[in-house]
Parts: sequence; structure tokens; C-alpha cells
Amino acid sequence: MFIKSLSLQNFRNHARTVVEFGEGINVLVGDNAQGKTNLIEAIYMTCIGRGFKSPRDREVIKFGQDFAKVKTTAVKKFGKISVEIAVSTIQGKAGKSIKINEVPITRTGELMGTVPCVFFNPDELKLVKEAPADRRRFMDIDISQIDKIYFYNLLRYNKVLKQRNALLKSIGTSADEMRSLDIWDEQLATLGEQIINRRVLFCEELKKEVVGVHKVIAPGETIEVAYEGALGDISPRKSSASPADNSLAKHAPAPLLSLLKSARANDLRLRTTTVGPHRDDIALSINGKDVRGFASQGQQRTVALSLKIAELKIFERVIGEKPVLLLDDVLSELDARRQAKLLDLIKEWQSIITTTEFSSQAPLAALRVFKVASGAIVNT
Repeated sequence: MFIKSLSLQNFRNHARTVVEFGEGINVLVGDNAQGKTNLIEAIYMTCIGRGFKSPRDREVIKFGQDFAKVKTTAVKKFGKISVEIAVSTIQGKAGKSIKINEVPITRTGELMGTVPCVFFNPDELKLVKEAPADRRRFMDIDISQIDKIYFYNLLRYNKVLKQRNALLKSIGTSADEMRSLDIWDEQLATLGEQIINRRVLFCEELKKEVVGVHKVIAPGETIEVAYEGALGDISPRKSSASPADNSLAKHAPAPLLSLLKSARANDLRLRTTTVGPHRDDIALSINGKDVRGFASQGQQRTVALSLKIAELKIFERVIGEKPVLLLDDVLSELDARRQAKLLDLIKEWQSIITTTEFSSQAPLAALRVFKVASGAIVNT
């Protein structure tokens, strides 16, 4: 799969911009604050349903305008597909609308996986060095693109978790209130186990791919990846699903319900749910040392890049299509040798890269460079 074209109207600092991309590596070059990252964000929004700069959709609208529109056209195995997203503040039309092949959709879940992407920018170093929430977000976005059931389970889980936490904040000691808590516990455990099982399988797949990738980028270092949660070390059973089945396989059930009951006294004291997939993490190590506490900034960056390239391989194997790779301001963090090594690693996928300066030493046949200035493409 590759993105053939992108068009923007009133998106961030772009009034009207159209870009025709090549199938290989595409580099968007320009000074800071000229609109390079906005182009990457527009593509990301048509893949995931929202931008990455702000949780509020209306903030993508160009200053002084009352709507924004972005459209991506991609070429897949079985033909072209388009995704159009419009955000409006116009009275009576306010909100966000999404169309796939000009047909409106009502649920974001219908968009997931339509144009699969892997995204990386310097902020993604949070994936390695900061809070578990960043690593959970990494898993959730990736798995949702290859398994819509996971996406809907996650939505339901978060809704049930919110209801359970609301009850914990107001609960007394009556039998009726405890029975209500029992009901929420059962729902949370059922959904939570499915989420954990799929995350465990994803981490197993990630481990298989990332080890080889990391050795290319950082010879002499060995990386380890494992799912880390209250349920302990969970190993997936062999899947009986056929290779053509795009959904992630199931694992042995996990005893989350008993954990919730064991933690109830603590939950009642703290007035919040203290166990479950919303508290879990990914353990990352290099040569046996925890990356989160002991890796240098250079090692952290290398680990994060290795994880992203491993994602590309997983996506391609699971969905049978090559995802697009979006790299925002990553090359500037690497020396010329590492830049060349990275570009060589990603040359088999369509990549759209932003940078302030570009001078490749890699022998790349499929390479297009675009100059971006003042919210426009000034040459191709």
C-alpha cells in the first residue's frame, strides 16, 4: 500500500495544498514552522481519526477560518481508497465528519486499518523513557489498526472502567452497592482479559521482529521486550487461526476477576481501580538492563526507532499490506552514517519524512524531495 496523494484545505497553516507522493521515500524539507509537520499530521489524521498535536479536533482549523478538510488517496492491493475528514465550527455543522470512498461513516472504528500507518517523531521517545501510559498508547494504536475487535473492546473497557471508578467514588457499604460493584467487576474482567491477551500476543510478535532490526541499527546490543502487568508473565498459546485470519489470536484466559476482588479493599480505600490493563506496561531492556532507567538518550532513540520498524513488519504480515511510515524530524537527530542506515532499512516501505536539511548518502532509487515554505509546496 502507498499514499498517492494528499490534499488539504484550511488545515493548520495550509490554505490549499496538494501533494503527489512517490511509492518510495518522500522527504519534506523546510525551515521550522513552515508546515512540514502539518502535512504529516494530516496524513496521520486520515489513518487514526485524530491529529497528534492536540486532542481537540477544532485546533487543526487554520486561524480565521471555520472549517478544515483533509483527503488522502491510497493505492492498495485491490484498488484505490480515499479517506476524507472535515472539521467544522459552523453553526449547525459543527464537529467532525469522516468519509471512506465518499461514503460517510459513523464510528471511528470503521476507519481503523483503512490506511495503516506507523508514526514517529522526537516526542515518541516517551515510548521508551516516560510513563507506562505512553507504552500502552503505543500498543493500543497499533493493535487497533490490525484488529477492530480490540479497538471496540478497548472503548467498552474504558467506558466500564469510568463507571466503576464513579461508583467507587460514591459507594457506601450497602449490599446493593456491593452487588453493583460485582456487576462492573465481571464486565471489566471479561473485557480486560481480552485486551491483555491481545497485547501479550502483540508483544510476542514485536519481540520476534525488533531483535533483528535492533542488531542492524545497534550492533552488539541485544533488546528484550515483554508485557508487564498485574497478571504476571503470560505466554500465548499457539493460535489455531488460519494465516489468512487478520484478527489477533486468543490466549489462555487470565484470572483478572479474582485480582479485582483481591484488590477491592484497596480500591475502596483509594476510590479508584488499581488493577487491570489500564495499569499495565511493556518491559524493555538492552543487554539485560532496563531501558527506562539505564539507557543513554542515543540508546533510547535507537530502541524507539527499532520498535517502529518492527511495527512495519508486523503490520505487513498481519494485514497483507505495507503500511506507510511517517517520520517527523527524526533525521536531524542522527549522524550521516545512522541516517544512511535508517534510510536503507526503510526503503521497502513508502516513507514520508520531514527534516530541516537533507543530504542523503544512501543510494536510493525511489526518492522524492519536496520543499515546504509558508504552508505550501514550493517545488517538486
